[in-house]
Amino acid sequence: MNLIDKNLIVNKKFVIVLISIIFLFSFFSLLFIENHSLIAHDESLYASRAKLIIETNNWFTPFETAHHKTIGSYWLIALSFKIFGINEFSARLPSYVFSISSAYLLFRIIKLFSGLEIGILSIFTLLSSYLWFSYGNYCSPDTFYIFCNLLGIFNLININEDTNENIKNKSLLIAGISLSLPFFIRSYLQLLPLVSLLPLFLYKIKSLTYKNKKYFFLGLIFGLIPLFIFYLISYKTYGLASLIRPFFLLQKKTLTENQLLEGFLFYPRNLILFCTPFFIFLISGSRYILKNKSVELKFLFFYSPLINIFLLMLTASKYSHYGLFSIPFLASNASYGIYESLKNKSLLSKLTLKVFGALSFLIGIAIFLGILFNTELKITYDIGLVEIFAILFLIIFLIILSFKFIRRKNYKQVNINTIISIFSIQIIIFSLLFAKGIIGNPNSEFKYFLNQSEVYEVISSNNIYLIGKLDSKNRHLLQFYIPKSKKMNIEKALKSKDIYGIISDRQLVRLNDSIKGKFIILKEYKNINFVKVN
Repeated sequence: MNLIDKNLIVNKKFVIVLISIIFLFSFFSLLFIENHSLIAHDESLYASRAKLIIETNNWFTPFETAHHKTIGSYWLIALSFKIFGINEFSARLPSYVFSISSAYLLFRIIKLFSGLEIGILSIFTLLSSYLWFSYGNYCSPDTFYIFCNLLGIFNLININEDTNENIKNKSLLIAGISLSLPFFIRSYLQLLPLVSLLPLFLYKIKSLTYKNKKYFFLGLIFGLIPLFIFYLISYKTYGLASLIRPFFLLQKKTLTENQLLEGFLFYPRNLILFCTPFFIFLISGSRYILKNKSVELKFLFFYSPLINIFLLMLTASKYSHYGLFSIPFLASNASYGIYESLKNKSLLSKLTLKVFGALSFLIGIAIFLGILFNTELKITYDIGLVEIFAILFLIIFLIILSFKFIRRKNYKQVNINTIISIFSIQIIIFSLLFAKGIIGNPNSEFKYFLNQSEVYEVISSNNIYLIGKLDSKNRHLLQFYIPKSKKMNIEKALKSKDIYGIISDRQLVRLNDSIKGKFIILKEYKNINFVKVN
């Protein structure tokens, strides 16, 4: 066997060990909730609304007015709260579960057409994306809606002319359900994946019999049933506004929120940054797929992400997570590029591997310097010596492995297992930083304010009133972190007695001095005040 063939052999035992380590580190990092706090937008928004569902025991219309999102956005988080209690772990657990499940599904999809090596590579490339890691540890429905789409794709491309009719019809039914159910989870955002995948759908559906097509379209209808039930109940509660508001949200995000074409540079730039360092293999991957792979793979791993990104570039939105759907397909494309670069001795392949090594080397150096000079960089998080040594050890190992690609004198030192090791180190470092609250902990000061003994003792045993107008970010954080909270206008608060509340500086300034004395400030935090109303 020649050296090139050896470069492409995956050490299965080594990969199993790495996957086990990654799973343990990534899962246990979720448990360090004392180091975690929710992002004001959108995590606290999803979490506070899911909490409202639990408090009201109303799973369809818990809001005072018609809502701009479908209620399925909050169901999994609410269910997690129901099982594990209301905290950061249970808020983020559903995203983690479906992030891992999506990586497994992607592996299964690639295995239908290619070897084990590319399938395994796709798991590591996907999990190494910072955007994917972030939203795999984020309180939102995004990874679940992507999982549904991947499940639909898997069942659709899993069929061919030789597939048993009963299995084919069952797969098509599941595919239809999986592709329409996300409308209940992410509302009209599901149009983006469907349009992106349209060439693949048309290619697969045209070869189906009339009976096969019936099962697929029947699945689409079944998947829309939760959405129809929600709209029916919502219409009876809120009227026509319940049908119009989700459409207005779509219009706002695509056309009016910012200047049109605001995303033209935003999405390509951010996706490149969040796919560092594997994005360097996208050129090789695209060339390899277009030249050697089937029509289905060309649609799936080249044209679909291309259409997806192009559509986002035409919108007025600037949200990195809107590009999350394309990450699994870009990671798969890059996996083919890695395989081709290791297999091919061309100048482009050698240059691609050297640039990959250089980028990985620079990432390692940057993190190393960040840890080494954390005082100068004003990183205020408490990192123990054990964690510092663990991270530094991983970074030094990353630098050594990366340097092999830069030197690259022979093929013995560089192989598919080396690249998998580099991605694994990156994922483990992400998990350690997340566990210690260096990432995934943007509101630690806010959480500390509420956990101070003089505040915590009151909010844990009393209703806390959110008085007047509060900044939406603060309001959603308060609604999540305070066990029992209610909104109250200023007029009603002035008539109340012996209650506790939160009021903003702006609201207090507007009050007359004679009235202002009714609010006794117990604790201040930035522009909000914890008060007792006498």
